[in-house]
Amino acid sequence: MGRTRNPSLVPNTAAKPSRPPSPPTLITREFSEEEIAEFKEAFAMFDLDGGGTIEFKELRHVLEGLGDQPTDEEIQEMIMLVDENGDGEVDFDEFLTLMRLRLGESGDDAEQNLRDVFNLFDADGSGFIDHQEMRVMMKKLAQDLTEEEISQIIECVDKDDDGEISFEEFKSLIAE
Repeated sequence: MGRTRNPSLVPNTAAKPSRPPSPPTLITREFSEEEIAEFKEAFAMFDLDGGGTIEFKELRHVLEGLGDQPTDEEIQEMIMLVDENGDGEVDFDEFLTLMRLRLGESGDDAEQNLRDVFNLFDADGSGFIDHQEMRVMMKKLAQDLTEEEISQIIECVDKDDDGEISFEEFKSLIAE
């Protein structure tokens, strides 16, 4: 049973470049302090060993945890696209370049990207993230949380006290 690849996560690799592609220079969008703080949190989730860079194996692990099955070549191309210093890893500044490429100049897709992330958590499509869905996604992202920690996250975000996280509550969590 094959999964459909999320085209925003895995680049088209129909034509394999013989050398690393250069990131487009047209995207010069500057991020707000709030956006940078959000990206730091996302970067930390990818940087599983806390080494300050996203390595090949970490990128593979996270993408597979999100339900994608990229080939080695696709992962390598993603890294090469933003790896400005040529070390084969993605540091935070290079991660910001990747975010600029994903969001474009205006960042108009930010809400849709956030909705896509929310939908990854909302496995049953109910429009809410419950305790079970939070536990499963945290495990996929290599975040080994206790049941109590998961409950605390939900309680902290759950403004209407219904025991679940709505998209609006999720959005407010990310904006904090």
